[in-house]
Amino acid sequence: IDQIFLDGRVSVTTIDNSLRDPSDGLITKAVSIAKKFASMRSRPLFILIHTIDGVGLSDDFSQRSLQALTKSSEKESCRMIRLAASVDNINAAMTLWSPQVEHNFDWAWKLINTYRPFLNELQDGPQTTIAKKKQKITGTHKTGVAVLQVLSSLAPRHTEVLQQLVAIQQANANNLTPYADLKQACVQKMITSSDTLLRNILNELSDHNIIYSEKDEDGNESLYVPSQLPLNDIVNFKRST
Repeated sequence: IDQIFLDGRVSVTTIDNSLRDPSDGLITKAVSIAKKFASMRSRPLFILIHTIDGVGLSDDFSQRSLQALTKSSEKESCRMIRLAASVDNINAAMTLWSPQVEHNFDWAWKLINTYRPFLNELQDGPQTTIAKKKQKITGTHKTGVAVLQVLSSLAPRHTEVLQQLVAIQQANANNLTPYADLKQACVQKMITSSDTLLRNILNELSDHNIIYSEKDEDGNESLYVPSQLPLNDIVNFKRST
């Protein structure tokens, strides 16, 4: 099988603005390349993309270029350039593509979970040269960046719950936070008054290895966020608009 690999988690080099003009830019070039490629091929080329909704490929320009590449490679009703891609956000289709672009991709969706905490996947991902230079020997920098990436992918309410937990923890000299105290704070801040919803949110944060819980001899549950994580950055985190 002929294949190439792309990693959507890696930021690509800035493209000249003249190439971003859809009337005479890289999208047009992608169409020309795809047609020329298809005329010379007898079997398809597979482009394997890790995290197509990652920072390196999530902009509209990149997505339209990719769909032009595969859509324009048809030869006798068979695409000579085919994509196989993974996404981190289960709702990626709602944010990445217009109906026309999604139609041109013509995806076949498959649910294939890695069952790994998202934080671990981000920590194992590639780093830019600058990030490598800044990384501390302890790995704290890398963990901090990964946590903020996780927050960007979570629902806003999850982030608000985590911020409340960190704020309570910092106010109590980084001691454990009783579950009851967190629930009361979430009710007061009008984040949620539902015990079921709060526990679901905490379970998801725990799955990402961001929070941990302990129970005492009486079964009372307490929560904490590891001090190695960037607690101040979590409290001050604001979702990009």
